[in-house]
Amino acid sequence: MMSKQLSCFISGLIIILLSVPLGEKMVDIVYLDQNLTGEYPSILNGFIHSFMLIGALIFSIGLIELRKNTER
Repeated sequence: MMSKQLSCFISGLIIILLSVPLGEKMVDIVYLDQNLTGEYPSILNGFIHSFMLIGALIFSIGLIELRKNTER
């Protein structure tokens, strides 16, 4: 059971650490061949924050699972 918690911790941290490159790649994919002169920083920040939120949620799932297993 410890491997599920550890995998949640590690995958959550990896997603948080890679949120900037993932956000840049997603902006390139979603807004392919579009001129984003003024909106690029705000769109990029939105993608980065969404990946950071996903990573934090996955990390918190690992914490909740750890807490459940220590109470048993």
